[in-house]
Amino acid sequence: MKINYKILIAVFTVASVAACVKAPHGFLSSQIRYRDSPIPIPQGYVVQTSAVDNDGSSAPVTYKLLDIRDAVTHKHADSLYKNRPRYVFLSQFYPDIDTTLALLNSIRKIVNTPAFEFNEHTGGFTFYNSSINVPLGKYEFDISATNQNGTKTYKNIGILNLVEGDVAEIDAGGSAWFQDNSSANGDTGNPPVTVQKLSPKGTLAILKIVDENGVPFNPKNNEYITRGDRSDFTTFAKFHPVIVSDTSLTCNFEITPFPYQGAAQGFTIYYRIPSKFAKFDAGWTPTSARIYSANPRFTVRLFQEGTYLITVKVPHVTRDPI
Repeated sequence: MKINYKILIAVFTVASVAACVKAPHGFLSSQIRYRDSPIPIPQGYVVQTSAVDNDGSSAPVTYKLLDIRDAVTHKHADSLYKNRPRYVFLSQFYPDIDTTLALLNSIRKIVNTPAFEFNEHTGGFTFYNSSINVPLGKYEFDISATNQNGTKTYKNIGILNLVEGDVAEIDAGGSAWFQDNSSANGDTGNPPVTVQKLSPKGTLAILKIVDENGVPFNPKNNEYITRGDRSDFTTFAKFHPVIVSDTSLTCNFEITPFPYQGAAQGFTIYYRIPSKFAKFDAGWTPTSARIYSANPRFTVRLFQEGTYLITVKVPHVTRDPI
């Protein structure tokens, strides 16, 4: 067999040159992106966004937030960067242990910071309840990414969409009559529940239970009472005693969401209006005798700080103390 030495020499020469080319240090993609952009941020909520998709870039990658701008004017988003007071926890909050204001205050403090933080390890954002003071709208942002390969800048990589979040969730409820000294009962329908935000300041929930005409029952006069081992408004008042007036119950809940932790019946609140205060509309109880209590139940959770009026209207019942 005849060997072509010229070809062998050419192959070895190419291989030697290739071996001398310096290999790149890792990989840094030009296609790093936020898959969920525009990223919804409910105003006034604590929100943790998803990490950036690094498109297979070599770890570790560190990220830097370069700028956030109003997506319409393209001007720096001063309102997002403005320092505002908010609480931060110094250690883990345990709702079954940290049940007094003194214990709560021992694990938190007030800081003045922007409405968000940026995580340099994940590229994700954390927004805080102080975003309630930031104008709604869309905000564009730029980041850079760095690894052993170098640094790349990603202009307008994503959109933060600050939207109006629900201040409250109103869930399952109902109402029933119960005959005094008997197990007889019947359904009377769901009590309409409304939540009105009176102020963005404070952490107060004011509960009013009213009859079908909007007349409030008087909790100070025991016109509605607890139902044995069922949850009531005071069940979720962890840090301050409930203030009782002629028309309402008021709780300073301190932290959101409120209630923060469910009880045996979840977040549902139960009350009983004794028969001597509740007059049912004709046809809703077996007889017209005043021997039937009204028993509303309702479920409400508040997600933002503020002062709220929660009104529960008991259906087919008129307040009529005997």
